Amino acid sequence: MPIPPPVLCCFMRSAQGSPAPRLSPPAKGDHHVQFYEAPAFLFDVVARFLVTGFQVGEPAVVIATEANLSGIKAQLNAMGFEVEPALEDGRLVLLDARDTLARFMVGGLPDWSRFQQVIGAVLDRSHRAAGGRKVRAYGEMVDLLLRDQNPQAALLLEEQWNELGRSYSFSVLCAYALGGFQTQEDARTFHQVCAAHSHVSPTESYSQVPDDELRLREIAALQQRSRMLEAEMEHRKRVEKELLTAVRLRDDFLSIAGHELRTPLTTLQLQLHSLVHLVQQTGDPHMWERLSRARKQAQRLGTLAEQLLEAVRIGAGRLTLQVGACDLSALVQEVVDRSAEAAAQSRCQLRVLVDPSVRGQWDGARLEQVVTNLVSNALKYGADGAVEVMVKASRDRATLVVRDTGIGIPLDAQARIFDRFERAVSTNHYGGLGLGLWIARQVVEAHGGVIRVESEPGRGATFTVELPYGA
Repeated sequence: MPIPPPVLCCFMRSAQGSPAPRLSPPAKGDHHVQFYEAPAFLFDVVARFLVTGFQVGEPAVVIATEANLSGIKAQLNAMGFEVEPALEDGRLVLLDARDTLARFMVGGLPDWSRFQQVIGAVLDRSHRAAGGRKVRAYGEMVDLLLRDQNPQAALLLEEQWNELGRSYSFSVLCAYALGGFQTQEDARTFHQVCAAHSHVSPTESYSQVPDDELRLREIAALQQRSRMLEAEMEHRKRVEKELLTAVRLRDDFLSIAGHELRTPLTTLQLQLHSLVHLVQQTGDPHMWERLSRARKQAQRLGTLAEQLLEAVRIGAGRLTLQVGACDLSALVQEVVDRSAEAAAQSRCQLRVLVDPSVRGQWDGARLEQVVTNLVSNALKYGADGAVEVMVKASRDRATLVVRDTGIGIPLDAQARIFDRFERAVSTNHYGGLGLGLWIARQVVEAHGGVIRVESEPGRGATFTVELPYGA
């Protein structure tokens, strides 16, 4: 016996992701869609849909998740319909949506032939049990596909329901959670879904408005909000474009400034170096001291210029690693040795505790940047105290720890200090560009490692770097 014209109700929450086939309404009958906000409203809509059919002798097939089956059954009972007797005599059939869906999915998509066989058999049994009357059906299989992030399959399944309407006359009621349509891609899917239905009903916040005058007011308010949101989106697009332009101009300026500073500074440093040697030979201690200070300031300016250029390169995605065999213990010891003079000027006790020969596949020059930045910060902010540098080896990673007993870092600044041009202290008291820790984080993460800080104001700071042995 051929399948009768069924009445179908399908439920889909939202569509996300990839493009879907364009949907069109069924050739025969009505295809309604009801958008909703609260599950309770959905249960009421579905229950009323089913009860209307029961009143004229039409059986029902419900294909839903366990939670929604319970909600629909409870609503049917609340409306005075006895669910258990209907289940026993076949007027009501309840099926698990996931199990039913699995019976006709092939390669991640619903197979049309299997869909006809599976759903057709269910509808045919209900039709026979009701003496040839139409069948009403409600299903959530499309919702499951969407939750599985398979919108193409979900919309294809919707189209297959519509294909039944080309052979049989039926009415379709679908329910969609409006909150599931959030993104621009969802908006495109939303319009595809609406195009598949002959009648579209809004959510309960509109459909339950008591009279036409209030509905018109609500429509006007919705139109105003829509225009407002469109204007806000255009404004944000303009602001975003302006910000991107500003960032590009800033990076161009930093790149030019870094290059323009580096060339004369290199010449100045060479000249100062030569003058220091000449003064050492003449034996003028006062001139030697002044030239030494000048050379250190030139070196500091050179470091700042290099940081500017490095920030631009990394920001443009040009951080590359030259990975090779590297002894982290030896590298740290070299940095500490070079920092001895800076430690003396800061009146810091600089101690180093390293496990012997901690080796891995790393970019030695980049890790030297990290160690230098951390040690320099410790000496700067931990003046008159103790600075401890440690390297430890474990089974799967090497750990570098730099600890000071200085001013410490407030909790609300501990994440921010790893961002570009961010600082935890005022530039009036401490110099720098706020790039050292950001560069350190970029280098460490490029090695597959992590960098973190533990600190309390007035109790120093401990920076920890963990590096896997193979970058």
